Amino acid sequence: MAYRKTNVKPNDLIHTPGGLNPGSQIVIRGRVLEHETQFVINLKCGEEDDADIALHFNPRNNDGDSVVRNSFQGGAWQGEERDIPRFPFDNGRKFTIRIMTTPDHYRILVNNYDFARFDHRIPSSEVRFVQLGDGAEYYETLVQNNCRVPFSGQFPGGLKIGQSVRVRGMVKDDAERFVINFQCDSDGDTIGMHFNPRQDEEDVVLNAKLGGDWGDEQRGFENDFAFKRGEFFDAFFVATEGRFNVYVNEKYFTCFDYRCDHCEICHLTVNGDVELMDVELLDPLPDDFIKEIPQGLEKNDMIVTKGFFYPEGNKFAVNLIKGCSCDDDIALHFNPRRDEGEIVFNSKEGGDWEDEERHPLPSAMQEMVPFELEILTKKDKFKVFANDRKVCKFRARDDIEDIKAINVAGEAYIYEVKLLRRLDEPFTDSVPGTLEPGNWIVIQGAPDDDADGFAINLQCGEDAESDDIAMHFNVRFSEGQVVLNSREGGEWGGEERDAPYFPFEPEDRFELALCVMQHGIRVFVNHRRYTDFNFRINPDRICHLFLSGGCDYFEPEFY
Repeated sequence: MAYRKTNVKPNDLIHTPGGLNPGSQIVIRGRVLEHETQFVINLKCGEEDDADIALHFNPRNNDGDSVVRNSFQGGAWQGEERDIPRFPFDNGRKFTIRIMTTPDHYRILVNNYDFARFDHRIPSSEVRFVQLGDGAEYYETLVQNNCRVPFSGQFPGGLKIGQSVRVRGMVKDDAERFVINFQCDSDGDTIGMHFNPRQDEEDVVLNAKLGGDWGDEQRGFENDFAFKRGEFFDAFFVATEGRFNVYVNEKYFTCFDYRCDHCEICHLTVNGDVELMDVELLDPLPDDFIKEIPQGLEKNDMIVTKGFFYPEGNKFAVNLIKGCSCDDDIALHFNPRRDEGEIVFNSKEGGDWEDEERHPLPSAMQEMVPFELEILTKKDKFKVFANDRKVCKFRARDDIEDIKAINVAGEAYIYEVKLLRRLDEPFTDSVPGTLEPGNWIVIQGAPDDDADGFAINLQCGEDAESDDIAMHFNVRFSEGQVVLNSREGGEWGGEERDAPYFPFEPEDRFELALCVMQHGIRVFVNHRRYTDFNFRINPDRICHLFLSGGCDYFEPEFY
C-alpha cells in the first residue's frame, strides 16, 4: 500500500505500512537548504530514538562533499560506505531521491541517475518508518509497496474516520470479476466491506461477512457500471461517520453503512481480474494547514490540492502566502463557496483585501465528489484546473517568488498539498528496473500556449538522437493528431495515427498513464482509454524515459 505524505517536517516519522519488500520504493522530493551542512534520511525499524536503522543516508557538504551510508544495529553504528560517482547535494539544489528495494540491496537513484547501492544488513521487511532530518526542505515523500494482485495492505491502528483509500488500475480485457475487501483479520474470515465489481454481470455487489456468515447483498448498479473491461478506474473509499462513501471515476457511486466497528478494519486485500496501478492510504491534513516553501515558488511550478467537502461543508480556501503565517499578505486566495455556487479569487496586500474576481463553481465541488485542484504558476498569472478541467486564469498581482507558503483551511477534508517543480527540458529519466506487465508510468504536463507539439519516448538508451526507441508518442497540434512509432537501428518504423480522438489542447494540463501489457503499452489520457501500441522491440531493453518539446513536464511516477 502506498502512503504519500506532503505534510513533512524534519524528524517526522513516516510509516511504511507492512514494511518494505522487493519492489517497494521510497521517493523523497525536496531541496537542500542554503547554508546547511548536511541532512539525513533514515529507514528505521522502530519509533524509539535508539531503534535499529536499516539504512542511514547522510549527504555532507562540509565533509569533502561526501554521502555516508551506514546502518545502526544493537546500539552501535556499523561500517560506513562513502564511494559516490558525484555529489548532487549542493546548497540550494533540488533533489529527487528514489530508494528501491531489491531482494539483496537498496538501489539508490538521485535526480534520475544511479547513485549507489547498499546491501541489506537488516531485513527490509523490518523497516517501519522513514525519518527525514534537518537541513533540507521536503516537498513530498511517497512510500510505495509493489501493487500486484493478489494485494494485501494494512491500516496501522485500524481504519479511522476521515481516512480514505484510493485504488487505481485497469480492468483486464477478459475480466469476469474482481474484489476489494476491507477486512478485520488477515485471513478474511471477518470482512467489514466486500466490494465486488462483476464484469460478467455488469454489476457491483457490496456485502459484509461477520461471524463467518455473509450478510445481505447491496447491488443494482447495472445502469451506472463503471468497471468495464479494458478501462481505467479510480475508486475512492472514504471512512465517514457511520458509513463508507464510495466514489468512482470522480463521481459519487454509493454508500455502505458499517456493519462492524470501523476501528476493527485493519487489512485491505485486492484480488481478481485487475491490473493495479496503486493502492493509497490517505490521511486528512490538520486544520489550517501550512506548507512552507522557504526558497519561494518559481515560474511553472504546479500546486496540487486533493480532498473533498465535509458533508455539511460550504467553504474552504487555498492561500498562497507571502510569508509563513496566516497573518501575512496573500498573493492568491482561492475560495470555493458551495452555498453561492462560485469561486472567489482575491489577494491581500498590507492586510487589506483587494478586488474580488468570481467564477462558476466546478461541478466536482458542487456535487461534493473528491476534487483535485491544480494551480500552475506562470510569470504573470495563475492557471487553475479542477478535476482535469480548466477553471480560469488569475493575473498575478505580485511576484510569485515572494510566495513562501501554501495554506489550506475550511470545511473540507484535505489529503494532499503537493508542490511539483517543472523539469528542465529535454528531460531523461532512468526507468527503475525492467518494465514488466502490470508496470505503469504516469506523466503530467502542461503544453505551452504556442506549442507546435511535444514528444514522449520509451528508449533503449539515454541518447534520444541515436539509441533505439521502443515507443515514440508524438503530439502534433498543427495536425490535431498523435503519431506513434518506433525506431530501431536508426530507421523509423511505420507510423500509427488511428487513435479515436485528439485529447490535447495548448495550455491545458494532462495526465498520461502508460500501462505495460504482454503485447504492448495501453495509453490512457486523463483517465480515458486512448490507444494501444504493440511492442516492436523487446520491452526488456527499455531503460529510459525521454520528454521533450513545447511542454512543461513534472516529475514522472513509476508504479
